[in-house]
Order: sequence, then structure tokens, then C-alpha cells
Amino acid sequence: MMKASFITGIRSVEARDIKDAHPQQSDEALIRVAYAGICGTDLELYDGTSNYLRRGLTEYPHHYGHEWVGVIETPPQTAHGTQLKPGAVVTGSTMIPCLTCDFCQRGRRNLCTNLREVGLYEHGGAAAQKLVMPAHVLTVIDDGSGAEPHPEYILIEPLVTVLEGLAKATPEPGDRVLVLGGGTIGTLAALVLEQYPIEVAVVDPSQPVHLAELGITAYKTVDALPAGDWDAVWECSGSAAALQATPSLLRNGGVAVLIGFPPAQTDLDASELALRGQYLVGVRHGIDHYAAAAQFVREHRGKLGTLIDHSYSLDDAQAAFERLEAGERERPKVMLSIDK
Repeated sequence: MMKASFITGIRSVEARDIKDAHPQQSDEALIRVAYAGICGTDLELYDGTSNYLRRGLTEYPHHYGHEWVGVIETPPQTAHGTQLKPGAVVTGSTMIPCLTCDFCQRGRRNLCTNLREVGLYEHGGAAAQKLVMPAHVLTVIDDGSGAEPHPEYILIEPLVTVLEGLAKATPEPGDRVLVLGGGTIGTLAALVLEQYPIEVAVVDPSQPVHLAELGITAYKTVDALPAGDWDAVWECSGSAAALQATPSLLRNGGVAVLIGFPPAQTDLDASELALRGQYLVGVRHGIDHYAAAAQFVREHRGKLGTLIDHSYSLDDAQAAFERLEAGERERPKVMLSIDK
């Protein structure tokens, strides 16, 4: 038996003893989970507003957890998994593509029509002592002597989505880029965008302390922004008001990169978008960017630790969700330390 955490109903989380995880296929690895992050998607499952619940893709009790890092306990038995050594520190894609559908065959795995998503639907989550994953969606973070998992590695999963947005809307030198929302995704977006010779600013009404610690230029409201339109607006807050305001912040021909999304429908003025030549880029996970994200996190681990707020055990996961929902944290990322 092993311990796992489940969302058992609206605002109800409990730890349960379940059957021990074991690989069922020769290409699967058994991983001992070290840390699992809790994000806004998990919070929507917790408070009952999730699209996954509304669309019938999951139901309670729900085994959550899609941001994680762990250690290989049993590597796959196929040649494909030979790079996965026992003791290697790994993370894995939230999306598990089928590899056989038309999209997968065309190299667009994030659009797979037979998708499973870890901790979301059709694959148990990482809020557990052990996790089974196919080799083809695992990324080795460190397999050297003395390799160990670090809490910051849970940020690889949200970072891949930022990198997918970057691939779709790469800034040009001198661009002005505005990030709406200073949570985990917004902060990661700002940190990556600052690697370019551009102007980057973040708007977040709560003015979280970690933005100042990281030296990120932040404003409390859009009214406080310096004059002038923006070449790109990255909507990372999931706020309906922020999404609807995005076109008015953009210059003619500007691009809105949509990463955060509201839990309910919103109105966008399509006429304004068309007349001003603006365009929208929707970002659906960055399954092809895990290696790059792992490298970025390894190189900036010291900085990224400022994003982590507090850690809870599997038995105390209810308190973790309550803290996340309360929204009174100085830092955005709440996580679980498995077996701690």
C-alpha cells in the first residue's frame, strides 16, 4: 500500500492508503515522488469550478498533482528507457500523448486527440508516494553522483507553458512586453522574457514581495503603467477583467499571449482586434520544452526559490489548499513534500 492525496469533494481533501503503484507496461518507470506543486488548476478542481469537472473528464474523488519531481526507483524495461537510471532525478509531462494519432504523427503532440493528463484525467496524479509514468514523457534533471530532487524543480512544468508561448510569440529587440499577473506563471514569463533585449513589466494588484526581490518591474494597476502601447501582452492571471482589457493595451498589430484563462466565458471585442490588426495566441502546454525548462531551472534555482511559499505533507494537503485559496501569501507556490 502507499499513501496518496485526493480531492474528495468541493473544498475537501484527504489522504488515503491505496494499492501500491507498479508499472503495467514495459516502457513505464516507477518513480518515488519527492515534491508536488499545487496550482490554480488544482484549486479549480478543489472549489468545483474546473472545466475538467464541467466537461465530465473527471469526478470526485480526484487524484490530483501534475507539477512534480521525483527519483527513478524502477526504470523501464525497454530500450527507449535506457537513459533512465535508478536514482535519476526526473520530472514528466502533464500531457501523455498517444504518439499514433494524426497530430502526434505530425509532431504536434500537445494537440493529441487521444490525450491523457497526469493528475487531471485518465492518469493518476503525483500527490502520492509513487507514480508510474511512460518513459517517453520523462525528462532527466540530474542523474549524476549525489543527484537529489529540489523543490524548485516543480516549476519546470509551469515553465514549459511559458516556453511554448515564447515559441509562438518570440519578441523582437526593443519590444515592450506586459505581463498580467505576478503569480507563478507570470513571474516565470517575466524572468524568461528578461533574457531578451526588451522592456518587460508586470501588473499585479497584490504587489507580491517576490517580484521586488527578483528585480522585476511591477505595477499595481494598468493605470499606473508608463504611457504607450505594448507590442505584446501576456495574460497570465486568469482574470476575466484582465483578458477583456488586453486588446486596449496592445499597439496596432500587437499580440496577446493567452496562458491564464478565466473559469467562465468572457467577452472580447473581435471588431477591435480585426480593425487594429491584433492577434491572439492560445497556449496549450509546452510538451516539447521540458529539457529547456529543466536547464533554465537548474541554472536559476537560487532565484526561483523565492517563488515557493510553504510546504505541506500529504496528510496536511487540506491546509495547503486552504492557504492557496486564501490568497494571502507573499509567494505564489504552495507545494507538498512527500514523506516529509
